[in-house]
Amino acid sequence: MSPFSILHKLTNPHPPSLPSSFGSSKQTTYYLSTSLPSPSIQALQTPPPPHQLPPSSLIFCLKHPRLDASPATAFFLQCLPDPIMFLHYAALFIRPRLALGPGGGGGDGQAGGWRHQLITLELEEKDGLAATSGGKIGVSLDWVERSRQEVMGGKKHVEQALKEFKGVLLHEMVHTIQHDGGGSTPTWLIESIADLLRLFAHLEPAHWRKYGQGKPDKGWEASYDTGARFLGWLIGYDEAEREQVERGEGKLVWEPEVVAGTIPGPTPTGPEGAQATRYAEPPSAAEQKPLGHPNPRKERSGPYPDFVRLLDSRLVYERWSEGWWQEMTGRTLPQLWAEYLAYYQ
Repeated sequence: MSPFSILHKLTNPHPPSLPSSFGSSKQTTYYLSTSLPSPSIQALQTPPPPHQLPPSSLIFCLKHPRLDASPATAFFLQCLPDPIMFLHYAALFIRPRLALGPGGGGGDGQAGGWRHQLITLELEEKDGLAATSGGKIGVSLDWVERSRQEVMGGKKHVEQALKEFKGVLLHEMVHTIQHDGGGSTPTWLIESIADLLRLFAHLEPAHWRKYGQGKPDKGWEASYDTGARFLGWLIGYDEAEREQVERGEGKLVWEPEVVAGTIPGPTPTGPEGAQATRYAEPPSAAEQKPLGHPNPRKERSGPYPDFVRLLDSRLVYERWSEGWWQEMTGRTLPQLWAEYLAYYQ
């Protein structure tokens, strides 16, 4: 049962709170609430001022240039006609896999709350692929345009473009929900967790590194796909993933039927400091030997299924400590990394 229902949807090409220079863009605001028991999403009347919404509600805002003035915007919305609904489903998918308890916790630890209640998705001219700062997700129209040109030129299918858009949006949505201990968590770990959730959603691209690929010396610092695979091994997801593949599973059960998929790349965007998204570097020759198949003779630590969720819960109240690795697993990070690489060799 979906814990959301749409309270209000407002579309205004010239919102009074925005400067006149923004007049060429369009803003759509969605209010999502957990107040109704109905599993369906229903449009309700606008609540009376001052529009006080419970902490369990999410407010989504979509900003984009006019479709007739931006072919990239039109292409993005043709591939993903309702990106706000996708982010809504992404939030439902992410939180139970990132937070402990049935309702998770907000930025102040309040059950059912969200770290950022207002999520703004803006399609804009910028470098990279995407960037997230606080509750704002910015998607690069330059990147979207390159994808459009590749589809128009027959270099990739529209389904690939859609999967890429979904993968990047889900990665960025993780950044609006995850906690970072007041900015104390290493960037590599923040990004690896975001790509781990993307891995859970089966939205990883084909060029990602396989399990067991990475440099022996501090290889975890490559983060993104490398770190996601490492965390997947640590919590035992690598075994569960193989079982899913063997059963022929992998479809997103949380997502409505829409057209298509992508070749997404890992997004280097921390929860607070916006950074331009980039694609992962291809594995070096030294990294390419393991192909994601474990050595059946090797033993492994753990797994520790709740490690990531426990980590996020601690980061609500505490600053990051490198000692947590040994405290929560009995091994240091270098020891875990060495064991991870050895398991696949």
